[in-house]
Amino acid sequence: MIHTKYIKMRFNKICTIVLTSLFIISCADFDRDFADEEYFTASHAAAVAGSGSTQGLKSLDGAILAYFRDGGSSTDEFGLKAIDMGMDLKGNDMDMSSATTWFAFYQNYDNVTVSSNDNYFLWEFFYKVINQANGIINTIPDDAAAESLIYKSKSYAYRGLAYFYLIRLYQHTKSADSAEGVPIDFGDFVGQPNSSVGEVKNQIETDLKAAYDGLADYSRSSVEELDASVVAAFLARYYLTYENWSDAEKYADEAANAGTISSDVLHGFDELSLSEVIWGAQVTDTTTEVYASWFSHISQINDGYSGWNHFKLGNSNLVDAIPDTDLRKGWFADDDYGPGVILVPGTWGHYNITPKYTSLKFIAEPGPGVFTGDYIYLRNTEFILTKAEALARQGKDSDAADALYELNSVRDPSYVKSTKTGQDLIDEILLYRRIELWGDGVSFFDMARLGVGLNRNDGRVNRVQAGPGGTLVIPALDPKMIYPIPQAETDAK
Repeated sequence: MIHTKYIKMRFNKICTIVLTSLFIISCADFDRDFADEEYFTASHAAAVAGSGSTQGLKSLDGAILAYFRDGGSSTDEFGLKAIDMGMDLKGNDMDMSSATTWFAFYQNYDNVTVSSNDNYFLWEFFYKVINQANGIINTIPDDAAAESLIYKSKSYAYRGLAYFYLIRLYQHTKSADSAEGVPIDFGDFVGQPNSSVGEVKNQIETDLKAAYDGLADYSRSSVEELDASVVAAFLARYYLTYENWSDAEKYADEAANAGTISSDVLHGFDELSLSEVIWGAQVTDTTTEVYASWFSHISQINDGYSGWNHFKLGNSNLVDAIPDTDLRKGWFADDDYGPGVILVPGTWGHYNITPKYTSLKFIAEPGPGVFTGDYIYLRNTEFILTKAEALARQGKDSDAADALYELNSVRDPSYVKSTKTGQDLIDEILLYRRIELWGDGVSFFDMARLGVGLNRNDGRVNRVQAGPGGTLVIPALDPKMIYPIPQAETDAK
């Protein structure tokens, strides 16, 4: 599934972390095994188990979290947040100005090919996570000490969420369970054939439930770690995707209660201390990837690619649908602005023009050349909306309206609790999902589960993008809505 590029790009970093933690196995030993086996397999698991300490497991777990944050070596491969951006740019609600810069291949669907670098990054990224998670899972017997079993449970979560991304990237969400999916690997890497969609779905659920049960009594030290609430969030996403409404409601309720709604919507979503955060990664002066980072590509306020005319804009139809009394309207520029205008009070006066509808939602440490904003992966507001939708799908309209009101009454002081029922209520909830979760990497996957295609020829005002990307129309089940398995992978089998 993944090849020697893994060693070149990431393994040296993992070795450094492990050595720093006084892990007793040398990188020389690992290098020898990798030369023979290429992967973190049974021999490495045995070596780790022989260390007699959980410190090495902690370090390996930290390496997985660092990989979620940092990703690959290219400017557009900054971990999970790069995938969030790519998926939003493939959706209906994020426009971009340039057809030739970073992420343009996502926006224009030009990377849906077997030889695309973006495609290979997506495949490699999640199979690296699976590889590293398997290394920990295979290290720890089921009768190990509780301290060790925590890392096994976390690794089940990493593996489950990785397969959850993969099956939605490489197969239509509404495909039959008998359709071809992606390979399932348990750490032996023996050239597994592709499993069926149903088999992959079962593996995702099994892994996430094992993680949830194993972390039930675990108290994490910060939101950078996984705990049961993070796993509940992914279970809620899983059950919503595959229309198990009662379980989606159950786990969404737990995830929603892991945070509280903030009344300050213009904070920039750059701090893990934000009350809404369920899971994220701290970015510091030593870990920032500067221009190869989320805020470089998303923030008009910061320096970086977005500020260099590579604007990220909201679909004008969506932005115009936000009530004027809703604070979320401030997430998008309300007019065309010239250089030097302070767009958000207390922040830096940017150095470039800002077209109407440009995103102002994400801002890190205002000022040119500063990229130490934290990465937020999950917020509790998503799961309030998930709970609302799951309730509405079960015909519990009053409870669904209550859940929607819980969020919208904070975001919009003039919001009146909905009296809609049935599909009309569901449609209202889905509209607010598009608004609230704009830029959070959710919209494209929502399109897939709802059977919605791409339609940029919808009368929107696209103030920045000319050419075919700005008017693309692709049906929901078109082959271009999923990725083909990369050529590098098929060649290696």
